[in-house]
Amino acid sequence: MPTDRTQTRKASEVYAEVLLQAAQGPDAILALSEQLGQALGTIVGSIELRAALSDASLPAEARQQIAAEVFAGFDAALLAWLGVLIERGDLGLLPRINEAYLYAAEEALGAVIIDVTTVVPLDDQLRQQLKQKYAAQLGGEVILREHIDDSIVGGIVMSTHGRRIDASIVSQLQNARATLTQQQAG
Repeated sequence: MPTDRTQTRKASEVYAEVLLQAAQGPDAILALSEQLGQALGTIVGSIELRAALSDASLPAEARQQIAAEVFAGFDAALLAWLGVLIERGDLGLLPRINEAYLYAAEEALGAVIIDVTTVVPLDDQLRQQLKQKYAAQLGGEVILREHIDDSIVGGIVMSTHGRRIDASIVSQLQNARATLTQQQAG
């Protein structure tokens, strides 16, 4: 894995561009972005998986097979691309590649991608309101990637480019708990 910042950035951009070129059309660009994010979350969230995929003492084919089993059902192009990343020992670049891919995907689509998480699916009216509001704020077309997560209890969580708006019930309860704890301690 590259150690210099400039090399790391360039390598991440090259990997992102290669993956973007594998996508055939706007829907595939978004699908690969979603799967790349899922793969990143899975790998970052599992010490054992990360260790197995990075273990240079295992043959590259064995590490690639592990990835193929864990990510069965993912796009074949993404699996092949991930295999190259594993073989070259560049798995540590995955967070930066994910970010570079998002920027490249947005440029290719001519839109800003916003991840929206709710407990229930958005209705058409709310979807349109969100798109209009953020298109006006961001100065361009907006694509919503919708996620359902009942752990937020209610409300909405939105994120793009490392910025997050968390108006979920869970975060509001956590904020209230922290405020009450501070007041009791003071």
